[in-house]
Amino acid sequence: MGYEFERIYKGSKNFPVGLFNQTVYLSQEHYHMEYELFYLAEGTVDFHIENTVYHMKKNDVLFINPGSNHFTDKPSENFNYYCMVFDSSVLGMETDSSRKLFDNIIVNQMLNVSQPILDKIVATTKTLMDNDFGKEIAIKTLLFELILYIINTNQYAPLPAETTGIQNESKSINNGINFIKNHYRENITFDDLLKSTNYSKSHFIRLFKSATGMNYTDYLNKYRVEKACRDLIFTNKNVTEIATENGFNNIQYFSKIFKKYMECTPKQYQKQWNLSNQ
Repeated sequence: MGYEFERIYKGSKNFPVGLFNQTVYLSQEHYHMEYELFYLAEGTVDFHIENTVYHMKKNDVLFINPGSNHFTDKPSENFNYYCMVFDSSVLGMETDSSRKLFDNIIVNQMLNVSQPILDKIVATTKTLMDNDFGKEIAIKTLLFELILYIINTNQYAPLPAETTGIQNESKSINNGINFIKNHYRENITFDDLLKSTNYSKSHFIRLFKSATGMNYTDYLNKYRVEKACRDLIFTNKNVTEIATENGFNNIQYFSKIFKKYMECTPKQYQKQWNLSNQ
């Protein structure tokens, strides 16, 4: 299938939003720690999210939550889609009202989006292809408009109320996860993360393992590998560059950890999935 690599705005550490228009989507099950809004502009495809399969047709829109395993299969010949991949931090600090509102709702998986909004996604993407000036403002405006549309059309559910104790524990876990997201490129330790919480080391170890299903080191390594996967897919950087830029100072250790989670070497993964070479 054809692939228009120039149509990607990948985002950055300080602007965690990616805007994509492509004709290829990963057929390998994967997940990431950002939200994703997927709009099928042409054709048909089967989109798998966890144990659910959505038989998508033109103008269907899906919303994928962080950590959800997903992939596509059976794309039609005219398969073409747009998507936005973003972290909620783009909405502001945790105390900002926009961020707090979004963090406390669950968006519907399958969305009903009006044609004018769909047209806005296409128009914004095409405009950005021709003009770099103000690109991040345009992308952020589009994202806010999409979120506002979801809220105004009641295509979400509020998170259930929690007790104060659970809320405090949840906030500490979120602080810890956000610390990892913001500093995973650096040589950070569990003690560095602990400073973002109000708990003892032993208690927070138990909380973190209970909330994430893994210890700190495994979570950090898996997050770094997930970020490295995106670079292996969407850039032409070599494996050593990608390892270093994602917090691995030792290429042998990077290869070992990558193979643990992806069941192949970084070079094998890059050769199979790098879209810029298709």
